[in-house]
Amino acid sequence: MRKIVAALALLASWALFGEINQPAYEVGYKTYTILGNTPVLSQYVDYENALWLPSVLPELGSGWVYIDNNGQLGGVIFPILDRKLYMHVFIEYDPNEANYTRNSPRQLVNAMRGTLYNNLGNDDYIAPLSNIFGFGFAGDAGLLSWGVNLKLYADQYSRETEAGGTTTKLANSTFRLELTPSVSMKMDSWRMDAGFNFLYQWISNETSTAGFIYPYDYSGNAEFSLYGRAMFDLTKYTTMTGAISFGYAGASDELTDDTMSLDNTYLAAKMGVLVKPIERLTLGSNFLFYHCWSGLENKVTTVAGTTTTQNNGNLILFNFTQTADFKVADWFTLKAGIGKDIFVTVGGNKVTAAGTTATADSYDNNFDIGKFIGFAIDYKEFNLTALMNFDILTEGPDFISGRGPWVNPMAFMATIHYRW
Repeated sequence: MRKIVAALALLASWALFGEINQPAYEVGYKTYTILGNTPVLSQYVDYENALWLPSVLPELGSGWVYIDNNGQLGGVIFPILDRKLYMHVFIEYDPNEANYTRNSPRQLVNAMRGTLYNNLGNDDYIAPLSNIFGFGFAGDAGLLSWGVNLKLYADQYSRETEAGGTTTKLANSTFRLELTPSVSMKMDSWRMDAGFNFLYQWISNETSTAGFIYPYDYSGNAEFSLYGRAMFDLTKYTTMTGAISFGYAGASDELTDDTMSLDNTYLAAKMGVLVKPIERLTLGSNFLFYHCWSGLENKVTTVAGTTTTQNNGNLILFNFTQTADFKVADWFTLKAGIGKDIFVTVGGNKVTAAGTTATADSYDNNFDIGKFIGFAIDYKEFNLTALMNFDILTEGPDFISGRGPWVNPMAFMATIHYRW
């Protein structure tokens, strides 16, 4: 028994401290934003749903404390006013803007200007939106439950230098406000949820350096998404699920005689089924279609005239995922799954200058298979869930295999939560 506990502890430590950089839609368990603020909603109802659908809070019944995704997300959910109202307080820390923060000011300016703005000490540096605080409220209004979240992001970068008794300063601050209301309806054999996300973000630049001009002139932009899901119990053993989402993000950068505009539109559709053939086994099957339209236009004016460059792209994703949960004991569940990704990218380029036009087209596709294994440990109200890359069994981390830097991520996700 001690050997089993030690092995589980080792697996848990690997999962909790492993690198997480794989899309969670590959494993089929969590909500994940592929691009922009357009979610792909989960087929489960838990605290993680509350980030996009705060109206599910009354269904959680009591309170939750959770730490998710290697400590990058944590929060508390608790009832107030004699359980007539629920409150959710959460924080996110995403230093690389990889798991949660999408279309940040730094990412948008990078997309428009084609320059990396994440090198410390560089005058072009833009502070990432890595520190996020959010809170929300929800209540039950009979047939419907309602909820709303508010997220606040802010980061700041500054550099001061002194030469010849003169002090110069370069600084910028990044900000984002997000509002996310939702409604939910739940009956005996079906449920529906719908949500809306709206954000506005901006950069504030400062300088006391004579003659210095920031290499971008992005002031701010707005983004929104609409989304919903439905679940229907065909039988007591089978549940059908479906979700759809639509979003838009636009931004512009207008330096003198050098303007850029970016338009992104997102559409996602997901269908799945959960089957419970025997008491301790749950099988899941998901299909995801995702399409991103992207348009980028650059106009540069010189004494010779104006040159207009247009880049248009379509990113299409098809994903098929199979998952299995087997409850070995009341306190221990094994998890496994496999996902197949098909990426198709179609692009077009058009350059107009001096009355002439040149065009070019591109096409690319990529196929990928992701495999995972995992487990969940339940002890009274405590739960530990970890999902890991299947390659951990055949390759292992580099300190075991000795094959140099390990290119595959160790963990997809690791979550600890306590419910009271």
